[in-house]
Amino acid sequence: MDTDLRASTRRGTLSVVMWVFGLSTTLLLLGLWGRAVTVDEATIVESARAVVDAEVAQDRIYDWIGDAIAETQNVGSDEASAVIARLRNRPEIGAAIDVIVEQFVAALFAPEGGSTVVDIQEAVTPVLPVVVAELSAESVAVDEELLVAALGDASEIEFDTGGVAGVAAVVRDAKALVSRVVLFALASMVLSATAAVALAERRYAMVRTLSSRVLLSALSFAVLFKVGSWALDPERGGTPVASGGSIILASNGHIFIVIAVIAAAVGIAGGWVAWKRQRARLEAPIAESDLSDDDTKELVAV
Repeated sequence: MDTDLRASTRRGTLSVVMWVFGLSTTLLLLGLWGRAVTVDEATIVESARAVVDAEVAQDRIYDWIGDAIAETQNVGSDEASAVIARLRNRPEIGAAIDVIVEQFVAALFAPEGGSTVVDIQEAVTPVLPVVVAELSAESVAVDEELLVAALGDASEIEFDTGGVAGVAAVVRDAKALVSRVVLFALASMVLSATAAVALAERRYAMVRTLSSRVLLSALSFAVLFKVGSWALDPERGGTPVASGGSIILASNGHIFIVIAVIAAAVGIAGGWVAWKRQRARLEAPIAESDLSDDDTKELVAV
């Protein structure tokens, strides 16, 4: 009766330990991936650039140019609409959009306690000769200086970062948080794995089991993050925020693959040792049986 109770208690304790190990594995995998993202400045900048929607910047440029055209003389609404329509295919517009987006991204990463200015006029000014040329194609003579003056209200946008944490500060805080999560998860994982091996009847087989769980978890996260990145892909009609999330999820997936490879190596080693020990246990009774037969034969001979 006592033996059954001890065995039942041992199985219950092992179940709890395995649950803690699984939770620790999840936290460790997510923490390692999150920390890799926080130190990957290129990915963060690319994600922020995707969030700053280029289409929004494009629409703002068209609005500013349209207002500027409307404020000049001798330009009707039909001529203005025709000019705006033709401008959408001009490379100068794309260059202006890129400049504005880059300035917005730089503003997001500005240090705290200062201000950043996005110079709209600097970005739009190279487009003005194109606007004048398009208006000339409509037989409308417009002075370029009038357009520059009309864009005065959109000359610059100032971002005050005195009381708002920038992206760099947020990333720094996130890095500190995930680093603590990684340390906690690693300690919990080591302790629970040690306890599981100590409670197991076949310890090397338990090492193989634990490694298999880490392997499957790592591969599962690699697949889930890849599917999540595909689901948020902006080409599928996603929003700018979803586009930024897609870039984040698609980055640093090698972390899961590396952990999976390490877990597979540990699991193979543990499985090989367990197989060798099991084979040795199976061969021992056979050897003893052969020895007994030899002794009996000697006795019979005597």
